Amino acid sequence: MLSEKQKPPDLLIFCKWVVLATTAAVVGGAYVSAHDPVGKVTWDREIAPIVQARCVSCHAPGGQAPMALTTYEEVRPWARAIREEVLARRMPKWHIVRGYGDFANDRSLSPFEIALMTAWVDGGAPRSLPNTSPRTATAPPPRLPAPFVPPSKTRTATIPCTAERLPAGHVLGFTPMLAHGGSLRIDVARAGFEEPLFWLRDFDVDAAETYWLRTPIDSSETSGIEMTFTGSDCRVTVILAARTGKS
Repeated sequence: MLSEKQKPPDLLIFCKWVVLATTAAVVGGAYVSAHDPVGKVTWDREIAPIVQARCVSCHAPGGQAPMALTTYEEVRPWARAIREEVLARRMPKWHIVRGYGDFANDRSLSPFEIALMTAWVDGGAPRSLPNTSPRTATAPPPRLPAPFVPPSKTRTATIPCTAERLPAGHVLGFTPMLAHGGSLRIDVARAGFEEPLFWLRDFDVDAAETYWLRTPIDSSETSGIEMTFTGSDCRVTVILAARTGKS
């Protein structure tokens, strides 16, 4: 049997697509086949919860996106375009390099969610199963994390991208500001090794936001940071836990 390194590249690519297609075919434990309409991916059961969780923060009436995607009627004409955007990972917009850092407000789609949306469009983008009322579910919808709610009590400290230390306290997140299209990478040193913390690419000045760490960092446990950036006028506002009366 060939090892992974020995397998031809085309065979490896084919195997990965088989895994992706199989993932898309299994929805809530129901196997999808050409003869099993119950397993068909639908808007009401699988896609609406994903769009609600990942897209409507921008794609709402009066939002910053050019079109609203809050209902089936609004989404259906854009189904093919949405398929291409999610496969290319251009949407939802998330400028952090995937796998570099872990953020509580990450809007990017998981591979399973991408597979679901692709299967939905390729299956004709149906609203619901035949002869069923909306949201009738023979299989459960995908489990999505609860929307992230930022802490109400915080403090901030703005540092230049040439800084070598984090501000004192428990670091909750970062709000970067740099040249449009620029990039910023932050590595933090602790426990004797360098840990990748943050890598932002293609910065959009009009869509600047705070990236909230899923696990806060105690800066007293770090020995320094290294920031690599492009452009000029690069700075970062560090969001820290509010001091208590005892601190």
